[in-house]
Amino acid sequence: MPHPFAAFYRGKRVLVTGHTGFIGGWLVAWLKLLGARVCGYGLPPSARPNFFDVTLLDRGITSVFADVRDRDTLANIFADFQPEIIFHAASHFHSADPVEIFGINVIGTVNVLEEARLTGCARALVVVNGSPRDLLGTDSQALADLFRGSDAAAELSVLALADSLFRESRTGIATAHVPYLIGGGEWIESRLVPAVLHGLISGQPIVIHDGSAAFHYSHVLDGVRASLHLAEDLYTSGPAMSGAWNFSPTDHETSQEEFVKRFVSSWGREDAQFEVHRSPAAAPTCRYSPVKQQPHPGWRPALSPQEAIAWTVDWYKAYYADPPTVWRTTEAQIEQYVKLPFSHAAVLDATTVSR
Repeated sequence: MPHPFAAFYRGKRVLVTGHTGFIGGWLVAWLKLLGARVCGYGLPPSARPNFFDVTLLDRGITSVFADVRDRDTLANIFADFQPEIIFHAASHFHSADPVEIFGINVIGTVNVLEEARLTGCARALVVVNGSPRDLLGTDSQALADLFRGSDAAAELSVLALADSLFRESRTGIATAHVPYLIGGGEWIESRLVPAVLHGLISGQPIVIHDGSAAFHYSHVLDGVRASLHLAEDLYTSGPAMSGAWNFSPTDHETSQEEFVKRFVSSWGREDAQFEVHRSPAAAPTCRYSPVKQQPHPGWRPALSPQEAIAWTVDWYKAYYADPPTVWRTTEAQIEQYVKLPFSHAAVLDATTVSR
């Protein structure tokens, strides 16, 4: 069957920041299959193994290892590549240094928007915002708060720049809020799935932090699909579609403890041992959200929560069984995903958050 999005993305110049990360990596993988001309811009992978290396993701794209705070390098990439579409997924939450966290997440985001403004080449710019519960695999409340705060500041900056400097331009700018995304190829142990994997592979007890804390999750391909749809809509409609958009599910809320048990069961390791650390008061979700989030009932993930876990388990099992074939597994999951029933109208009808 024809690839959804192929007619739109084939041949277009697409810049993906954070292409060495989890969400950015899956974005690049799908864009490659769509025939887009992709330039990836990001720091070298911070974990070993990682999705970027094991899938040989740099094949067939332009890959640049650089920091989004480096204005000179970023300006050169914009001048040379002239991206028509930009996905900014270069958020940072691994360091405990607040200057680094806010520098990358806020200043880096402003740099990307400013280069888009100066070159005037981009028709669509999507800032992909992950769930503030991205740090589910750690008990560091301070680190989680720093990421939430920087994420909120970055979003306010995006909306302010879109309102003030891009209002008369043809560039559509939006933030895409996605829930906690799971899928193959993530090994940073500050996140939940890699922390569970570590316990399964090593045979050590799986540590669960704030086990009763509730959250939503979806497969990474649902987050990528939302981003691809939103960029297409922005390209077509321009600033009229700019704003903060929410693609989180409104149901299927679960606790971290229940999620881990489902994951372990799907892996076939009911004998796994758990070590639950219960916090007296878990931080509320979106504590520092600068805008009111109103998930639209028209948006639905294509994969159920249990299917999202099963696909994630299948990817990792394929990798550990035969690492060199993992790109074929990635491609096969994308090809299987696009055959699922979902509608572009679900995104077109989504509710924007007023700026």
